[in-house]
Amino acid sequence: MQVIKRSGEVVEFNPDKIYQAIIKAAQTVYVIDDNWRKNLAQVTKKVVLDLEEAHTERPTISMVQSLVEHRLLDAGYITIAEHYISYRLQRDLERNGYADKIIVHLSFEQIR
Repeated sequence: MQVIKRSGEVVEFNPDKIYQAIIKAAQTVYVIDDNWRKNLAQVTKKVVLDLEEAHTERPTISMVQSLVEHRLLDAGYITIAEHYISYRLQRDLERNGYADKIIVHLSFEQIR
């Protein structure tokens, strides 16, 4: 499978990049042990399955990231999702020249 980067470049899909991004987000709030790694690997596998089931010839990076966000929230990893999304938004701002003007920090509240 191939994905379309923001630049328009088409590259081979690498699920490990998803996993590493999730791990980085998780490490901002938790000490990651083998159990965490196993659980977050499951989130990555579900994202890969979602992509396969979507039958999109070449998904965009934005589509992949949205699936990651959905799967993190669906798994109950609210805090990790907050950090993952905040990082994604901050990088978007940096790419558009606003990094020194806006700092992103999200906080979700779970509705019961």
